[in-house]
Amino acid sequence: MNRFTRRRRTRRIRLIVIGLFLALSAGSVWLTAETSSRFLRSDLETRVSAGLQVQAGILESHLEKFRVLAPVVARSTNAEAVALFIDEQVGKRVAAIAAGMAGAEEVWFLSSRGRPIASSLSDDLAVMADGNRMIDKAFAEAAQGQLGRQLLPGSPSRPPSYVFASPIRVENRLVGVLAVRVPLAPVEQAWALTKVPLAATDADGRILVSNRPDWRGRLISEVTSGNPLHIVRQLPVLGWEVHALADQSESLSQVWRAMLIAVLLCVILGGLLFMLAARWEAQAQRGRRQRAEALRLERKVLHRTAALRQANAQLQQEVQDRQRAEEHLRQAQAELVQAAKLATLGEMSASLSHEYNQPLAAIRSDADVAEMLIVRGRAGEAVGNLQRIGAMVDRMAEIARTLKGFTRKAGTDVRPVDFAQVAEEAALLLRPQVKRTETELVIRMPQEPIVVYGGKIRLEQVLVNLLSNAVDAARAARDASGQPPRVVLTVTADGPHALVTVDDTGAGVPENIRPQIFEPFFTTKETGAGLGLGLSIAYKIVHDFNGSLVLEDGPLGGARFSMRLPRSGGPWAAGKTEADQAPAA
Repeated sequence: MNRFTRRRRTRRIRLIVIGLFLALSAGSVWLTAETSSRFLRSDLETRVSAGLQVQAGILESHLEKFRVLAPVVARSTNAEAVALFIDEQVGKRVAAIAAGMAGAEEVWFLSSRGRPIASSLSDDLAVMADGNRMIDKAFAEAAQGQLGRQLLPGSPSRPPSYVFASPIRVENRLVGVLAVRVPLAPVEQAWALTKVPLAATDADGRILVSNRPDWRGRLISEVTSGNPLHIVRQLPVLGWEVHALADQSESLSQVWRAMLIAVLLCVILGGLLFMLAARWEAQAQRGRRQRAEALRLERKVLHRTAALRQANAQLQQEVQDRQRAEEHLRQAQAELVQAAKLATLGEMSASLSHEYNQPLAAIRSDADVAEMLIVRGRAGEAVGNLQRIGAMVDRMAEIARTLKGFTRKAGTDVRPVDFAQVAEEAALLLRPQVKRTETELVIRMPQEPIVVYGGKIRLEQVLVNLLSNAVDAARAARDASGQPPRVVLTVTADGPHALVTVDDTGAGVPENIRPQIFEPFFTTKETGAGLGLGLSIAYKIVHDFNGSLVLEDGPLGGARFSMRLPRSGGPWAAGKTEADQAPAA
C-alpha cells in the first residue's frame, strides 16, 4: 500500500472517527438537554404545586372564616327583632357590630320580600340599596333555608367580593335574610407576595381574583396561551379553579447552560481523543467533578423532598393542636358552669349557716326539755319534743340533699324532667336569701304536670340564677323606694313548649344595656358582688335544650325573663338520651 493510499485511508478513518464523534456529541447534547429539561420541569412543577396549594388554602380559609358569620348572626334574637319589626336603627347597630368584629366589607338585612332594611355602611357606600337584585341567587337560596352564596364581580380597578346569605326565621317562618359581603382584596394582597402569577376563575373560565390586577375579568385561556406549564387546583365547594402559571425562563436558561456544558465536554473529549494518554488524568478529574455535581443535585432533591415532608408534618400538627384546643374549650365551658354554681353557693353560705343554726338551737332546746320531762317521769309529754326534733332533722337533711345535688357537675345529655321538682328545689336553695331580704316569693304552677326536656341540675342552675337576680333587684328597689320586694315565678303550658316567667318589683333593665345583658362578665352589680356569668351561662344552657331566654318589661314594674323549653313528647324528643351523668352520692 503506497503512501498516498495510506493517507487516503487515514483521512477516511479520521473522517469516520470525526463523524462518529460528532454524532455521539450531538446525541450527548440532545440527551443532556432532554434530561435537564425533564428534571428542571419536574422540580418547577413541585415548587409551583406546593405554592399553589398554600395560596388556594388562603382563599378557602378566608371565605371559611366568614361562612359561619351569617347563620350565627341570623339566629340571634336581635336579628329576629330587626327582620320582624323592620327596625332600621337596631339593624344598623347589629350589622355594624357584626361587620366590625369579623372584618366583613358589609352586613345588611333584607325583608322576606327582598327589600333592604339596614346596612353596616352608609347609604352611599352600601350595596343593599338595590334590595336583592344584586344577590338574587344568594337571596333565593337563603329563602329556601340554605346558606346562600353569590359572587359580586369586580373590575380591573376593584377586586370582587363574595356574599353569604342566611335566612332569619321566627317560629319556622321566614321573616328576612341577613347577608354578609366578604372582601376578596386581602386574598389578592396575600397572593401579591409570591412571584408566580395566580388567578382564581369561575366555571366559565373568567378570572375573578388574581395577583395581576389587569387580569381581572379576562378569560384564563387568554393569559395562559403560550405558557405550557399551567397548574390548576379545584375548589369544589365554590365551583372555582385556582391557576398558577410558572415562569420557565430560568429553567430554559439552565437547560441552555447544561447544553453548553455538554458541548464543552464533547470538545474536551475530542481533545482528549487527540491528546490520548496525556489527558487521561484530566478526563478522570472531570469525571469526578461530574459525579460530585450529580451528588449535589441529588442532595438538593432530597433536601427539598424533606422540606415538603416537614411542611406536611407541620400541617398535621396544627390540625391536632386545633382539635386539642377545641376539647380544652369544651372542658373550660363545663368548668365555668361549675364555678358559677359554686360561686352562687358561696353567696348563700352565710344564710344557709343561719338556716342550719336555727333548727340546731331548737333541737338543743327540745332535747333539754325532753330530758327534764323523762327525769321527772313524764315521758309521755316528751314525745312531742322528740317529734319536733325529728321534723327539724328531716328539714336539715332536705337542705343538705338539695345542696349536694346542686354542687354536682352536670352532664350534657337530656331527658324528661318534672319542672315542679326543679322549682321546688330552687326555692329551697334560695329560701335563706328570700328570708334575709324579706322578699315575697310566689310560685304559680298549673294543675297538670309540666314535663320538659333538659338536664335537671342545669335547669336548677338556670332557675336559681334568674330567681336570685330577681330577689336582688327587688331588694334594691325596696331600699331606694320602700316598695315591698316581690318575685313571681309562673309556669304555663304553651303548646309544644313550657313558658316560664320570672317577674320582680325591681327597677328593670335600662334600654342601653339590654343588648349586653347576656354577654359573659357583664354585670350591673357592684364590684365583688358578681362575676357577670349567671345570665350568660343560663342563656347558653337554655339554648342547648332547644329553648329560648329573652328579657322583657314585666307587669310588676321590674324586669321579666321569659324562658321557653320544649315539652316532653314534642318534636325535640327524637334522638334524646338518658339523664344527666352526675357522680353518685
